[in-house]
Amino acid sequence: MTVSVIIPTYHRPGLLEETIESVWAQTVKPDEILIGDDSKDDETEKLVNRKLIPASPIPIRYYHHNPSLKEVRNVDFQYAHATSDLILHLHDDDPIYPQCVEYLKPPFEKHPEIAASFGLQRIINQDGRLIDGSEGVNRDYFRTPERAGLVDGFMAGAVCMFPNNGFMVRREAACAVGYSDHGRAGLATDFYFGFRLGKLGKPFYFVNEFTAKCRITPYSQSRTGDADNAYRAVKILLEDCRPEQISAEIKRSLQDRIPLAITTAARRKDRRAALSWLFSPYYRNRMLTPRWIKRMLLVVKP
Repeated sequence: MTVSVIIPTYHRPGLLEETIESVWAQTVKPDEILIGDDSKDDETEKLVNRKLIPASPIPIRYYHHNPSLKEVRNVDFQYAHATSDLILHLHDDDPIYPQCVEYLKPPFEKHPEIAASFGLQRIINQDGRLIDGSEGVNRDYFRTPERAGLVDGFMAGAVCMFPNNGFMVRREAACAVGYSDHGRAGLATDFYFGFRLGKLGKPFYFVNEFTAKCRITPYSQSRTGDADNAYRAVKILLEDCRPEQISAEIKRSLQDRIPLAITTAARRKDRRAALSWLFSPYYRNRMLTPRWIKRMLLVVKP
């Protein structure tokens, strides 16, 4: 099976180069790299054409979008233009470990029914240094050793076990679902893609090995979009999940997200959602606590 690497990028040529170099370092090389550039200047274009393409051991196809497509359309463009069986989806600032392709590709050959594969993440800072204790993010998202192997795709997408970066997906599945959120997901586009991919009813495969890094910068969604992510994810899950679909893992995920989601809904004057969530089973154990009362007051007077 062949592998295309897609990388949407925007005004970060230095970080893009680091990520490309991590693709070059793979123990099992992918078959092509696609770069979708939304930058308004030509700095990234110069880097790619003058340095990266001549030095690359892997064919690079570069697209400079003018005007910018924005992230979701940029990703969909690359999904549509990839030519391989499998797509390795990367962010421009998140390098991968050398065995990423080696670990994530074989599950598709052994289990033709799966839609996607993914591994463990570590969190790095803007300078690329590991953040102490960053491995804990995997426990938070149910990426634990006993779950290695085939996992329920619906659950994995709903609880963000399926990561935001460094995952491998069948091209036909990615194109069928599409990355575009049609305005529904806000900053939670990565979550919404994984959730809809899981709704295809196909299993995913979790490899209990470190395959990718996730960089936290002052501008990353992981830092600036937590409130929107929680609000959008809770709204989508409670609107789209039938009661019988809410497993113990999804229930725990909702309980973790719902406090911030209620606060965000109140501040956005979405009183209907805020009140519904305040009295929902996922926040009921905190009813009449000081924080519950504080949030109720925030709903009444944002």
